[in-house]
Amino acid sequence: MDEKNEVYNEFKIDFVDIIIILKRRWFIIILSLLLFLVYGFRHISKIPTMYSAQTTLMLRSNSFDETKNLDNMSTLLEIAKSKSITERVVNKYDLKISPGAIASGISIYPVRGTEFIKLTYVGKDPRMTAAIANEVAVEFIYKVEEILNRSNLKILERADVPNSPIPVKKVKILGAVALVGLIVGTFISVAIELFNRKLRRSEEIERVLQSEVIGVVPDLKKYYPKQSVKRDIFFDNDHLREVRESIRLIRTNINFIDLKKKKVILFSSSIPKEGKTTIASNYALSESIAGKKVLILDCDIKRPRMDKSYSISHDFGVVDLLAGSKTLDEVIVKEVRPNLDIIMGGKTAENTTELLLNKNFKRYIDELKDRYDTIVIDTPPLAVGTDGAILSQYADGVVFVVSYDQVHKVELEFAKKMLDTAKSRLYGIVINKVSNEGYSYGEYGYYSYNYSYYKNYYE
Repeated sequence: MDEKNEVYNEFKIDFVDIIIILKRRWFIIILSLLLFLVYGFRHISKIPTMYSAQTTLMLRSNSFDETKNLDNMSTLLEIAKSKSITERVVNKYDLKISPGAIASGISIYPVRGTEFIKLTYVGKDPRMTAAIANEVAVEFIYKVEEILNRSNLKILERADVPNSPIPVKKVKILGAVALVGLIVGTFISVAIELFNRKLRRSEEIERVLQSEVIGVVPDLKKYYPKQSVKRDIFFDNDHLREVRESIRLIRTNINFIDLKKKKVILFSSSIPKEGKTTIASNYALSESIAGKKVLILDCDIKRPRMDKSYSISHDFGVVDLLAGSKTLDEVIVKEVRPNLDIIMGGKTAENTTELLLNKNFKRYIDELKDRYDTIVIDTPPLAVGTDGAILSQYADGVVFVVSYDQVHKVELEFAKKMLDTAKSRLYGIVINKVSNEGYSYGEYGYYSYNYSYYKNYYE
């Protein structure tokens, strides 16, 4: 039962979600519409010019019931389309079309409230169309007399040569084609969302990591489409007030979770480019602004990013410290911001796991805890290596960053397994790069609306 509920929750989409999907995948719908319209125009261009000629017959009877009876009309129509009649017409005019093609152009219907019957033929040549209509009418009367033994059917008006072709209902055709294009585009858009295995709902992420969302950071490109905004230090940009609120919310939630005055907090993620370093660097700065003495420890040695985040450079870092070539004071970059120091990654190294397993690492952490209120450790993604899991043993808690619509469930499950093996404590989850086009229910909609309120309030 639980497995069924889990599958249902993963694929649940309501009406509002469909509207959001259509908004996100509008280009697919437009493309489908255009393709079907092109097909519609091509179809219309290939429709041959057709003419319609009509003869009027009179069926003399004691009552009008015979002309109103649909069964009688069906019988008369089958007689008119019979092979014996159409073959005579083909042979008489030496036509290059089959008797079946002649039959497909014949129709018979009664004139309501009268004894008249209309026999119509549709063809490509106006003169031949009229000639065939008249010839079919003559042969039809003979055949009715022969089969039904009736002589009360006469030609009242012969068919004239039509002056203009049958108008093509272009608007109706294009409207129908456009509707089909929209339906197909919508179906494809929804199907893509259903088969997209990347995680987009907070409840899915919380279920896999068995932890709660403690903050959501918006996708800056979506919220600020007209501004050139970098995902670096939010507190350095006056336009990002509402984004700074998201970092303060993360800070508040962590402080509620762990009341320790001195904390070692590790930031990790499952795959690269989820914005882990950005969240870590901004969180550290928010703590320093609040008056705490903070140190950032850049342990993403293979791909250090703190130097770019804070636009600083230093020749020595974690690698030099653990290799024993530099002392703790020599690798610390002091006062990058008020109350904020950083230890950079230093030289890149391939044997990062061996370095981090160095017994001196814990000693350095203990010494740094005496100097700082908060230590923020930035690590490589868990899918890249075991560094993050190893370092989590030295942290009081882990903040796990998950980028919206970027991570597959299996990748998140792998990261969770590594953290469980290391017996790490999860403070919570930060959903990053959330679009204002995200799903309406769950955490996404709540924070999306909040950012809109923040933005409008400051404006």
